[in-house]
Amino acid sequence: MSFSFFGADMNSAPDLPLISVVIPNYNGADYLERCLRSLAAQTYRNFEIVLVDNASQDESVRIAQSVAPGAIIILQQRNTGFAGGANAGIKASGGEWVAILNNDTELSPEWLSECAAAIRRRPEAAFFACRILEFAGRDRLFSAGDCFLRAGIGYRRGQQQGDRKEFHVECEVFSASGCAALYRKTVLEELAGFDERFFAYLEDVDLGLRLQSAGYTGFYIPRAEVYHHGGATSGGEFSRLSVRLRTRNALLVLLKSVPVAVVLRCLPMIILAQAVWLLRTVIHGRIGSYLRGLAGAFLLAPAMVRARFESRAHRRLSCRHLWQKILASELQAKRDFSGAETDSLFLRWYFMLFPGTLPQKGEADSRP
Repeated sequence: MSFSFFGADMNSAPDLPLISVVIPNYNGADYLERCLRSLAAQTYRNFEIVLVDNASQDESVRIAQSVAPGAIIILQQRNTGFAGGANAGIKASGGEWVAILNNDTELSPEWLSECAAAIRRRPEAAFFACRILEFAGRDRLFSAGDCFLRAGIGYRRGQQQGDRKEFHVECEVFSASGCAALYRKTVLEELAGFDERFFAYLEDVDLGLRLQSAGYTGFYIPRAEVYHHGGATSGGEFSRLSVRLRTRNALLVLLKSVPVAVVLRCLPMIILAQAVWLLRTVIHGRIGSYLRGLAGAFLLAPAMVRARFESRAHRRLSCRHLWQKILASELQAKRDFSGAETDSLFLRWYFMLFPGTLPQKGEADSRP
């Protein structure tokens, strides 16, 4: 295992933060080389690469050793999922900031430079969301920062939409897509990183909720561009693995990280979202995977309820304040969706049925 910096300029100015780029990997040989070469081409040099290989059976490790000989390579004995791989990389990282990166991404040469500039520009930030574009069609977005809906689900701003001027504006966001995001390492350590019980899918939504509950703020930085294949490891949105984990983890997020008062207030939205997801899994012939996801949620429910109580030590916002944050986030999602050309019938009907209200100034109290 090498602990030298890959491409790091050790004579960098002292105000330039060391950024650790953590890449969880499982059988990603078809994509990993392009990702690592785009890191080698970064104009910002004060960074290290931490590749966590989750017991791959392909040539991933050999490719990494060849293309990025200075990278830290952590060999896991088993597949611990995206969450477990990310946590192992965070633990081994030496940077003030940790960039979590999917192995099926390619980065613009200025990606890390823009991230470092945002770190200096926004000293109050605990996390940053990158501008993630579809790999094949780079005029279409994958995520421009993430929102959280009262339906209990995450919403990627700009998802499946063409590029528009509003996605070139820096703004505060509720959370960041784990595909390409930066987090202050001390904050990740405080909140114990990603919850490894999620394995993959929605672990970033859970972390986003915990960051908000702890009173932290994050921003979308549009000039930090990333290009993403999507579904490279899991097989796509309606693969058996994806359906099982999405079904299970959506319920685990509600059990663990959304206050009971908020869940009760949002029951109509949550029921609608779950019913639509069930219908879509039936249409795609994945009812078996859906039922296995429900069973998995049932088995993990006691642990998630315990985690809900254990996490109280990190909560700095009142339930009312978090509710206001969720309302503001949903309204941001609605504004984004209203200008989009998309075929999502669910979101179209959702925003018609549940228009939401603007957070009222002065209502959002906070307490330590």
